[in-house]
Amino acid sequence: MLKNISHAGGVNPQAKDKREEPEEILFSTPFGYMFPDLVIGENTEENKLPVADSTIPALKMLGDAMADLGEPGQEINKFNSNIPSVFTYLGQFIDHDITARTDRETEISIINNGDDVNSSLLPTDPQVIINKLKNGRRPQLDLDSVYGDGPALIPGGKVGANTEAQFLYEDESLLLKVQEIDNFVDLPRVGRTAKIADMRNDENVIISQLHAAFLKFHNVIASSLPKHLSPQSRYIYTRQLVRWCYQYVVVNDYLRAVCEPNIVDDILLNGPRFYRPGFSGNSVFMPLEFSVAGFRFGHSMIRPFYQLNRQSQVKIMNLLGVSRERHPESDLLEKNGENYQLKKQFSIDWQNFVQFAPNEPIPNFARKIDPQISKGLFDLQLDGARANTFMSHLAQRNLVRGYSLSLPTGQKAAKAFGFQPLTTEDLIDKEPNQKLKQALEYGGFGNRTPLWYYILKEAALQTGGNTLGALGSSIVAETIIGLVKQDPNSYLNHLHNPAIQPNGIRIPRLYGRSSIINSIGDILACAGIQ
Repeated sequence: MLKNISHAGGVNPQAKDKREEPEEILFSTPFGYMFPDLVIGENTEENKLPVADSTIPALKMLGDAMADLGEPGQEINKFNSNIPSVFTYLGQFIDHDITARTDRETEISIINNGDDVNSSLLPTDPQVIINKLKNGRRPQLDLDSVYGDGPALIPGGKVGANTEAQFLYEDESLLLKVQEIDNFVDLPRVGRTAKIADMRNDENVIISQLHAAFLKFHNVIASSLPKHLSPQSRYIYTRQLVRWCYQYVVVNDYLRAVCEPNIVDDILLNGPRFYRPGFSGNSVFMPLEFSVAGFRFGHSMIRPFYQLNRQSQVKIMNLLGVSRERHPESDLLEKNGENYQLKKQFSIDWQNFVQFAPNEPIPNFARKIDPQISKGLFDLQLDGARANTFMSHLAQRNLVRGYSLSLPTGQKAAKAFGFQPLTTEDLIDKEPNQKLKQALEYGGFGNRTPLWYYILKEAALQTGGNTLGALGSSIVAETIIGLVKQDPNSYLNHLHNPAIQPNGIRIPRLYGRSSIINSIGDILACAGIQ
């Protein structure tokens, strides 16, 4: 979901070589296709975008036509969905927990040629992609972006060097490091740099604050457990509870907010029909239809500006690159002893992002899931991208990456799920935006539509942009629920445990009370930063 801004995997800005591994890479697990028969083998070319001289220019035209021009102080209510904005950034957080590498320059997918698209770009052979492109995350909702490789549970033991685990934990108590400042929290920092297991979670202020909330949530639960437990036992039990809370919230709060709820219910009760990792001995893999297209729907939900707190309404572009040094007036950080902390004016009041009570009005509803993208994301100067270049243009980059990685078209993916595909009339003839219409016509995308764009347009037509449509909901919900079901340590595979209740995860609290966690609002409230 923000894919770099993510729901995209970010390159370490300190990396000297564009193919050098960034700090957040921890693992090497497979990518694959949810529908391999659509893209691998002979006679599959018609299932993908046309390989033609017009395709790359048309994709660039299409990306450029997807602009939402909203400005601070000029709320365009018709562009807003019913989805609270917290789910935009919870989606990005989930993405960083389960995927990495699908939007960075590797030998498998080099789309950047200086300021523009690689002039010799052709789609990569899907079998080569499967064999060589590796995911830097485990395909599990296990919060390795928070815990990294974990602490050494044996005295004198060591863990993976690239997580810099010694910076994640306070001391022998094994509480997680977090800066607590007045009534908000920030990530632990050495100098300006956040010391967390996944540096992508400091890409923008909102995900940075959400990551800090999970650190605090862990510590609150750990501190409420019986005092006789050893630090190691306390850590192990706390991590299990936090993971279960997170998984429950992702499945029952997040998915029901962004997907069609009946599709979520069907997959929960009857299991995924097509994405069944681990079934019949198949290896667990991350489907590219999800990682490169389906889960990038969150880019459409990003607002051009946010009401962070009572004082600050800020453009999204001014919230990016938290650790980056800039002019003192616009700097997001300020000195705190030898290190830095987030300025209070940029702290998140979560009541502006989360409906803590049903139907509660909030200032930051996510933008509708549709083909309109905040124009500020068309000049992203992250990942070392230069201003006003192809790689700084998020929409163009998403579209070309999908072409490069040989994704099936939206129509073919819809048919594979058994859905009636959108027609050329749906996509072009009735399109009121003339720039979009021209780009779709020029690329021949009326019946061979880029999967990412198709999913956004489907949501706009089928649900008014208030959830994903049939295909988008199925790809996203099948993948996430499939990952949770195949994980032997997930809450869905421990329903007999007394901590797992039908309405949420029961966690111990101080003074002998208990609490049920079943929403992201509950996690934030329990962390004491509501």
